[in-house]
Amino acid sequence: MLVAAPGGPVSFIALSLHGSRSAPDREAFLSRMEPWTEHGVAVAFPQGSLPSGRGWEWDLRGDVAFLEAAVAQLREEFRPSRPQLCLTGMSGGARMASRFASLHPDDVAVLGAVAGLRAPAAATLSRPVRVVAFHGTSDRINPFAGSGTDRWDESVRDAAGAWARANDVPSEPREEAVSSTLSRVSFGPDGSPGAVTLWVSRGAGHTWPGSRLPLLYRLFLGRTSFEIDATAEIWKAMGQT
Repeated sequence: MLVAAPGGPVSFIALSLHGSRSAPDREAFLSRMEPWTEHGVAVAFPQGSLPSGRGWEWDLRGDVAFLEAAVAQLREEFRPSRPQLCLTGMSGGARMASRFASLHPDDVAVLGAVAGLRAPAAATLSRPVRVVAFHGTSDRINPFAGSGTDRWDESVRDAAGAWARANDVPSEPREEAVSSTLSRVSFGPDGSPGAVTLWVSRGAGHTWPGSRLPLLYRLFLGRTSFEIDATAEIWKAMGQT
């Protein structure tokens, strides 16, 4: 597990989970969350347990205990002033983050899910989790409309609505066209603890908005949206909780 820590007191802890067939160092590069340490944040990049290609994958059930232990270790080491976490992930890491946050809503203040938001594992949560999600409509790996498979069943919009219901906020979405290729789908009052925000990038692929990829990755994963910065939006949500 890679950990980037500030030199002084820690305000809160953030974890960012890599995608399938990826690794902690690649997630650190993609998420660009290490500079958060300049603001008193300890940022950790854990590693999934299942070897896959040149990287690793997350075991959606088996790795819950590992993340529980990692969170306990980080809290013991850094003793943050704010006990609740910011939990983010890309693709398979977002699926893992969605599961962990819904099983431990008392531990997670903000869930940031990039190209992988899934419905919560529980229909009702003991405490609302602020959700900020990002998805491209041309994502071929995790299709926006869902694929009907066990791994990727419901649409991303349906997953966001399920989080709204679990957070006990209105599940009727409000959609705002920010541009011809970017829209904001919102559930619940803006700024409320259980608000759910889904940023939809038309024509974007399986990418992290605001993060540049090498050419070969761009050819395989599709276009990246630079109309919005996922890292900055997640940071903004953490400041609202």
